[in-house]
Parts: sequence; C-alpha cells; structure tokens
Amino acid sequence: MTRAYAGRRSSGVRPPVLILAAALLAAISFAGAACGNSGPTNTPNETQIPFGPSAWPSGTTGQYGLHIDPSLLGRLPANVGAYPLVENTDSELAALDDADLARTFDRYASASIGGLGDDNWLQLVIGHERPESQTPDVYTAWVDQYATGACSQASGVSGSSQPTINTWVVDVSTCTGGPIVYTLILGDGLLLSMYDLGPKDLGRMLINQLN
Repeated sequence: MTRAYAGRRSSGVRPPVLILAAALLAAISFAGAACGNSGPTNTPNETQIPFGPSAWPSGTTGQYGLHIDPSLLGRLPANVGAYPLVENTDSELAALDDADLARTFDRYASASIGGLGDDNWLQLVIGHERPESQTPDVYTAWVDQYATGACSQASGVSGSSQPTINTWVVDVSTCTGGPIVYTLILGDGLLLSMYDLGPKDLGRMLINQLN
C-alpha cells in the first residue's frame, strides 16, 4: 500500500505559497460549471487527437529554476476511461514565473480533461519535489493550500478525509460548490494533485487506474 504522510498536522514553519496556476485558471470555470450547463456537450473518446501538446517536448526551465517536464505525464494513464488526458500548457507557462512553486518543486507538468461546459472535467498537476521539500510539513501545507486554491471560487472547502483508493492513501477535499480535490504521493519524490467536477468523478477514476 502506498501511503501519504500519516498524522496530518499544522506545519511548524511558514508554508510556501503553493496555489498553482492550474487552480487559479480553473477559478474562472468553477462559477459557470457549478451552476450547471443545460446546453449540448461533446463526450471525448479514445480516437480523438489531443490538442495543445507541449511547446517544449524536452522541457524548458523558468527564471526561478522550475523545469517544465512533460515526461512526468508518462507516470499517468493516457486516457481516463474514454477521456484523453491532454497537457495543459497554459498552466505550465504560468508556473514558469512562480517563485514559490520553484522553491518546492524542481520539475512540474500539468494536464486536463475537458473544460467549461463539459459534463465532466479534470485538472491536474504532477511535480517532483526538491529533496529538501520531501517532508510531512511541506506535504501538509501543500494539501491544504492546493485544496483552498481549487475551492476558492466554489464556496470554499466543506470537508476533508484520507481514504484508501485502489492501493493509495489519498487526501480528499470537497468544495462546497461541487468540485472534489485529490492529492497523493506517487513515490520517488512525485506528488499528484487534481480536482474534478462531474458525475463520472474522473479524479477517483484516474487513481483507480494508477499502478
């Protein structure tokens, strides 16, 4: 069983400001998505060609040393159910200028499924923590701040838990407005955070596909 840091507690140090660009970008989507959309939607399928591949196939490094590394997405399933996981270059571009993010992660990538107006959508980030950041305190701060950012435009966090999904111990937060936030440690310094909205619960589905 792969476990997150057990016994979550308040950090004894000032937590870094770790509200990822992905969480901030999705704030625009939350207001509309949480209110529902009665119009027609398109359901992706495995034959679709993912758009928006990385402008930097071998990665690129920002001014603060954070390296955008698309190869990290190889740790994740290419499709979640019938939905293709597509690299989110807008989030990655914003992350290059995030000094706080670079103090915690040395490598980073982002991806998504769907968007505003779709019945189901998912946003995620996967990062490799710097060796000095691989501590329970930093993890706890990250979990709390990521959930706060993801729920900031969905009426805040309404609850949290740490269930086992598949073989993974996962920190789960629920936004009052509907989205669900997941964070888990994948091992080898990798940390995965994501949030979704929709009846399929794509975040849980992705975790169930992890090896």
